[in-house]
Amino acid sequence: MALTTVQINLADAMQQQALELLIAKSRMNAITAMWVTEGMNTLTDADLQVLASFAHITVVELTAAKNAMDAVLTTIGEYAAGTNATKLVRIVGNVPH
Repeated sequence: MALTTVQINLADAMQQQALELLIAKSRMNAITAMWVTEGMNTLTDADLQVLASFAHITVVELTAAKNAMDAVLTTIGEYAAGTNATKLVRIVGNVPH
């Protein structure tokens, strides 16, 4: 059976999205690893208010976003047999950075 144009486009979109997820995984690993090291867990709402782009955010909300990243990382998993990360890597044509 020959692939239809839509099937080709869908497979291509899946491959591109897999690569984007793996790149995001790498960035989220760095962010969550730096959270405590950089003292993010000691911030106050007043600290955030001095930054215009965070003036509407509370520490509770920022921490919730960090915890959401932890949850996403858990779901993707590490590069080991049978994990979601490995399943994503298999359809990407290169090693993500």
